[in-house]
Order: sequence, then C-alpha cells, then structure tokens
Amino acid sequence: MTTLPTTLAMIATSITATTAFASNADFNNDGFVNANDLMILTSNLNVACDGECPTDLNVDGVTNQSDLMLLLAQWGEVEGYVAEETEEEEETPLPTRDPNRDMSWQGQDPILLDAIYYDHLCRGGERLALAEELNQGEHTKAWTANNGIAVQPISYNGAVDWYEDGEYSDDDKERFKNWLDAQVPADYDGPICLDLEGTWWNMLNTSNQAVMDNVVAFYVEGLEYAKSLRPNAKIGYWGIPKKQYTSEDPSEHASIERLLLASTGIFPDVYEWNPNGNDAPRLQAHVEKCLELVNGEIPVYVQASPRYKLGPGTSFEFHKQNEFIHDQVQAALDAVWTDANGMEHRINGVALWDAYFYASNQTEGWSEMNLDQRKSVWNELDQTHIDILVGMKSVVDVAAEEASQRRELAQQQQEEAQAAAQAAAEREEQRAQLVEQLSSANALLLASTSTYTSKARSYRKSRKAYSKAKRALRKA
Repeated sequence: MTTLPTTLAMIATSITATTAFASNADFNNDGFVNANDLMILTSNLNVACDGECPTDLNVDGVTNQSDLMLLLAQWGEVEGYVAEETEEEEETPLPTRDPNRDMSWQGQDPILLDAIYYDHLCRGGERLALAEELNQGEHTKAWTANNGIAVQPISYNGAVDWYEDGEYSDDDKERFKNWLDAQVPADYDGPICLDLEGTWWNMLNTSNQAVMDNVVAFYVEGLEYAKSLRPNAKIGYWGIPKKQYTSEDPSEHASIERLLLASTGIFPDVYEWNPNGNDAPRLQAHVEKCLELVNGEIPVYVQASPRYKLGPGTSFEFHKQNEFIHDQVQAALDAVWTDANGMEHRINGVALWDAYFYASNQTEGWSEMNLDQRKSVWNELDQTHIDILVGMKSVVDVAAEEASQRRELAQQQQEEAQAAAQAAAEREEQRAQLVEQLSSANALLLASTSTYTSKARSYRKSRKAYSKAKRALRKA
C-alpha cells in the first residue's frame, strides 16, 4: 500500500551522493530548492522524526521553523547538482480498460452541472448544523431542479483517504463508503469527482518519475476502491490533468498516464486568477490537450469557478460574469480535439464550483449576525449563483444545439452515403443481370451456329453421295 511516509522516504533515498547531507533541502532531487520542497517541509512541520527524516534539516529530531529557515537559505539552484543515474526498474504495466466498456457517452450533448460546495456536504459541526437550520442554498437548488441541472457529487478532504493522513485504512474506506451510499445511488452512471489535494497535490508537480510513480500509485489505489463501489459511474480526481501537464514541453513534468488510464472520467479545472485578461485561448488549449491525453476515450467534465484571488491575504472576488463565461465556460465548450481517424472529441459537461463558506469567511461582522441576517447573506449569494447559472446555461444550450446539428448533419451524410452505396449496388446488380442475359444469348447463338454448321456439313456430305450415285447410275 502506498502511503505518504513511504513516498517521503522514497524521495529521501533519491538524493544523490553529492547532495546527501542532512542539511540539503532539495527533497525531490530535481536540482532546485523551490516551492515543491517547501510544500514537502511545511506538510511535516512540528512532526517528530521516527527514523529517517529528510525534512529535519538540522537533525534535531523534529521538523520545525528552524528547518524552514534552513530551506529558505538554500532557495534556488543547487550548486554542483548532478542527477543520479539510477538502474532501470521494471515498469509497472499500465492498466487496460475493458474493450466492451460503455462508450454511450460519446457524441452526447454537453451538460451543465451543479458542483457548488454547500455546507450540507461538509463532515459535520456548526457549518453543517447551520446550513440545515437555515436551508442554505434553497433558491439555487430550486432553480437547478426546475431547470434539469444535475448535481455533480464531489468527495472533499481526501476522498477515500478520509482522514487525510496519507494512508488508506479500513476506517477510511468504511467512512467513504457511507458517504457514497448517502449521496450517490448504487446504479448511478454520471460523474463523481474525488478531491485529493494536500501534500500529494504539490508532489504531482515533480519531474522525477520515480516520485511521480509512487504518488500516482496512491491516487490509483483510492480510485480503484471508489470504482469498485460505483462501477457504472464516471470517476476521477478534481483538477487532473493539471494545467502544467498540458504545456508544450513534456519534460517539465513526469508522466501520470497510469492514473489517466485508470480514470473513468476526468475533471480538469479552468480556474483563472487574471481578472480583466483574456485567458480563453490558454484555457481552451488546456482542455483540448486533456481530451488528447485521454485519446477521447474518457468523458471530460470541466470545472469552472467564478472567483479569483489576487494574492495572499486578499479575499476571493467574483469575476465579471461576461469574462467568466467567455474565458472559462465558452472556452471549454469550444475545445475540440480530432483523432487520427478524423473523429472530433469535445467535453461532456461543465460544472459550476463555488462555496458558501466564502460568505461566512469574508462577510464583515458575520459572527455578530443573527440567523435572519446570515440567511439574508446566503440568499444574496443564491441570487448570484442563479445569475451565473443562467449565463452558463445559455451558452451550454447553444453548444448542445450545435452538437445536435452536427449529429443531424452526420446522420444526413451517413444516409446519403448509404443511399449512394445502395444505388451503386443496384447499378452493379443491373449490370450483372445484363451481363448474364448477354452471356445466355451468346450461348444460344453459339449453340444455334454449331447446329447449323453440323447440318450444313451433313447436307454437303449427302449431296456428294447423291452425285456420286447418280454418276454411277449413268455409267451403268
């Protein structure tokens, strides 16, 4: 079983002899001390060492602020770095998908999905109790129900790794199963998004394939368990493939092919924190590359968010709606990848993600508000969600109509091709019949000619015999 401690230990053993000092902060051995190493260290802050601890830079038995300061002092390129030459290991075989798997989702109209994080979905506590008491999101939910907008289930905070401790215990799995049974019918065949970020998320940025293989193994283990519980669903992880995986230079990251092959749905995000900029071309290219990475064989559900943040310490603000629709939603719907057979592939859906906890976290004086005031704030957020969903639905409906027209055109072309083939077949059959008739007539002619020749020969022979007999008679 893949665990976070196992991964960190594996990273530690990958450090080369030239950088194997206790104070070396290049944990992932990529030649740089950067944000990836910082995330590895900060995820282990105040953790006492039990055995080998690569993040305990000063070897005092605990990863703490002193180690953080040592890391920052080494920030940048590692002097004298030499990449380790490792022995080739036997590659883990890639999982294969059932050739008889359901592909009925191909060519279907794109759909709009509600992926909003209502506090009803959190794991308990005051947030859940207050959301239930005040019926949080009632207006948004009513609008989506009246307009046929399906909910996209998301399992937050580690998904199958329920306690987010880097291990899959029986208790983790039991709690995830209970959540799934409460949220998703057993015969459900729609999308289910798993949210596994934390320390693992930044490890997915590595360019070290050995590190990536270990990280991917953990993601796949949780994914396979979820698939075993809902075999008909389209299941994958939020934000994967990440935007960095769709860059033009594949050497910037290690391969996650095994994870993509194991997924039955993918959920790339098109979030952007560049207000007033035109991010549509970049985000469309990202989605198109995602379609290519799965070879058009796995449904794609794009995750869109109307919020942005300018930097640390700032609030999450809403994009202008027309910018959000143009840069994220329309760009995702416009994305198309054509395979080697000339078949076009597009996304299957686009989901709106937002969260009601922004209201409580960013509303001044929230803690002093009474229930009616808090409900009023949530109702205002409801109206914002409805306005956004109306805008999203309008472009999704247009994309669905265009998809319908493409199907009708394809059907028409197929029918025309079938009619042309039928006409050609009929002409060929007529030609064959004419050839057969001509052959029969020719055979009759030949037979008649043969009979005539035979009779003419017999006549000439008889005539000669008669002439001979006549002469003999005269002589007599």
